[in-house]
Amino acid sequence: MGIPSAGFLGTGAPFAADLNLAVQVGMAGALVAGGVLARRKHYRAHGVMQTSVLLLNLVMIATVMWPSTRQQVLPAFPNVLDRWYFAAPFLHGLLGIVAEGLGLYIALVAGTEWLPEWMRFENWKRWMRMELVLWWVTVASGAGTYYVWYARG
Repeated sequence: MGIPSAGFLGTGAPFAADLNLAVQVGMAGALVAGGVLARRKHYRAHGVMQTSVLLLNLVMIATVMWPSTRQQVLPAFPNVLDRWYFAAPFLHGLLGIVAEGLGLYIALVAGTEWLPEWMRFENWKRWMRMELVLWWVTVASGAGTYYVWYARG
């Protein structure tokens, strides 16, 4: 018994796209829960929660988002960015690269000693709040991409 090809959200999207959307919404909730942990000064649990979301997102990027972008967007790039079908995932991808990269940087600074001192930051709240806003904008643009590709009539 393999992975179903038909989605489960009733939009005509493939299973992988529906699963990705559901996982992204779940991860957004986990980020909020991680923020609550930080406010309650449970910093270790906060770090585990946020880093887990970051790494799960890498899995979703590698297995769902990158393959569909490579197959559906890149062959037409850059000549068709005036059409939302191509512009939405392109913008989402750019935002996602920045958000994931910043998240990885924050995780490296917070959880390791791998980076030299001059590459580290001190103002944790500013960096993490910036990442949270960027992540939410990226999630919204991903939902917009899902809508443009699958739900728009």
